[in-house]
Amino acid sequence: MNALMKVLIALILVAVVNSSVLANTASVPKIGIVLPLEHPAMQEIVDGFELGLKANYPHPVSIHVENAQNDLNLQRAIISQFRDQHDDLIVPIGTSTTQMTAMIAKQQSIVALAADDTSLEAERNAASHVAMVHDEINSLQALSFLHQAYPALTRITLIHSASDKIFPEVQQAILDGKKERIEVKPIMVATLPDLYATLKNLPQDTQAIFILKDGLMASGATNIAQEAMVRHILFMASDQDSVKAGAHFALGVYERQIGEEGGRLVAEILSGQSPGSLPIVHMTKLTVFVNQHSFQAIDQAISPIVSAAATSHYPTQVY
Repeated sequence: MNALMKVLIALILVAVVNSSVLANTASVPKIGIVLPLEHPAMQEIVDGFELGLKANYPHPVSIHVENAQNDLNLQRAIISQFRDQHDDLIVPIGTSTTQMTAMIAKQQSIVALAADDTSLEAERNAASHVAMVHDEINSLQALSFLHQAYPALTRITLIHSASDKIFPEVQQAILDGKKERIEVKPIMVATLPDLYATLKNLPQDTQAIFILKDGLMASGATNIAQEAMVRHILFMASDQDSVKAGAHFALGVYERQIGEEGGRLVAEILSGQSPGSLPIVHMTKLTVFVNQHSFQAIDQAISPIVSAAATSHYPTQVY
């Protein structure tokens, strides 16, 4: 075999290998995850998502995670980028992020995590391109648990963001509070810098601070916890990570489980299922998260919470 023939064979082999690599790369599904802001709960969800996907889809995937840093313009740009680069699936976290994604990426499959969008739910059908993991805990459950643990508590302050998604939840919480003989006073905070002044001007007779599953307020949980400690009042949250940040307790779900359920949905879609054919996943396995150090800081025992959790058959996680 002469030298020229050897060169030609080598070039053919290289071309075959390169074409095979390109084909394999092109066949790897691309998944874009949109985080609305930086928060430990978001990373917990992403970690759970990767675990859930790996457990149910043992094939290569390409996952890109982008953080919008609580900036709607940046969030819009991230979603548009995932759309324009033809990602196979887009995974927004949170209700408002899901709403924006559904408006921008109308052709791609979407798996929404930690989302509560009644309009999207109502529009879902077999042809829909949106699957959802719903993690909202209704306020009646939370306030009923609060009343069971502390029946003498009758006045609480609900601090909330200006998110469109939150307003109907706030109104519902006020109504649900009346059922439990608890007066719920809502106070809106537009931005995190405004939170400090709000906390210093809470009603003097408030017996507890309450936050819903509200991303902006969860980001300020440490500041809220500090004010609760100064006032020697309870701080009830609605998510696991706010308790880790200093809230006294919360009735909620493990953030990682939200991601795991999302990963399972994505695996089903990559295996051929239509997003609209998959039932909405409701996170119903509630846990009571307790920060014993925060209770100690206001000279209170955790026993009322633990007792109420046992009565309601909720597992308890103490930090």
